[in-house]
Amino acid sequence: MNWYDKLNQYFPIEEMKSKEHIEVLLEDKQEIYKKDEGPDHVLLYVEGEEFIFVDYLFVSKNSRGQGLGRKLIQKLQKKAENDLAGSRTSTRK
Repeated sequence: MNWYDKLNQYFPIEEMKSKEHIEVLLEDKQEIYKKDEGPDHVLLYVEGEEFIFVDYLFVSKNSRGQGLGRKLIQKLQKKAENDLAGSRTSTRK
């Protein structure tokens, strides 16, 4: 099953962007719109200079309750902290 089918299976249709819309974002806004995909998850997010916005987070039924969603969010938090620390360092030079 592809990443969009996984999302579409879980999220209500009124909450879903079209596949074409997401693909355009991934291509045209690739510097900020990101996809992290694995066999048991799909994570789509916007990476701004001072924030990360999670657009969709899907964890497969078989992997729920094992901390995968928490690990993905923690990965984003660490990335944001490192990016902010790096930008602070570069502005001090």
